[in-house]
Amino acid sequence: MARTLYQVLGAHPRASEVELLAAWQRLADPLEREARISGSAAERLSELNAAWAVLGNPEARAAYDATLPDSVFTEPPTDEVLPDLDAAAGRPLLDWRVGRLLVLITVLSLLAIGWRSCSFSFSSDRARAQAEAMEAEARARDAETRARIDAQINGRDDGLPAGEARWQREQDERANEEARRESDAQIAAREAAREREAAEAAELRARADAERAQAEEEAAERAAENRARLEREKALLERLQDDNNRAMRLH
Repeated sequence: MARTLYQVLGAHPRASEVELLAAWQRLADPLEREARISGSAAERLSELNAAWAVLGNPEARAAYDATLPDSVFTEPPTDEVLPDLDAAAGRPLLDWRVGRLLVLITVLSLLAIGWRSCSFSFSSDRARAQAEAMEAEARARDAETRARIDAQINGRDDGLPAGEARWQREQDERANEEARRESDAQIAAREAAREREAAEAAELRARADAERAQAEEEAAERAAENRARLEREKALLERLQDDNNRAMRLH
């Protein structure tokens, strides 16, 4: 004899509408999470929904009961535990989808933090190298300018009258002083640029720290949400197990 719709739901034909609803929920709720990835779960869920569509409607249930033999209603309730409910109660709380999502979130968070740290370190090293190269170039240029001025002063003193040589030295000293002031101004400008670069680097560091803290906070929030969802699933499975045990005791 083919299975009846009551047997599909694991309920007795004399069960009330509330008992039928509880039996359908106990079996259908755990299968909804697996129906997307498991063909057998989707088929079982479709069978349960079809049975409840008939037995959950009083008129359709009455018409269906009229097609059943009287012996079905007189049979005593069975104490057999439903295999689908046992499978749902024994299913692990942390399935592979949730575990893979947690691993993916952790890996992405670590990669984001590492990338930001490396980019900030690379930018700081490059700015420091550029500043040192500019300072060395300015010092070499300053030394070359002073050496050229000294050479000109020493060369012009040869063969000139005393007054003209003194005047030439004064002119050269003024030119040398002007060159020194220009060199000092360039050094001051480089110092100001270096301070600006240091301020920008500090701002970048603060921004990277803030982004890293935000990423860690978001990762912690997602982990808390996942833990809360797992707790809800655990509570749901425990409630289903309690309902199953209560139904077994009633039978």
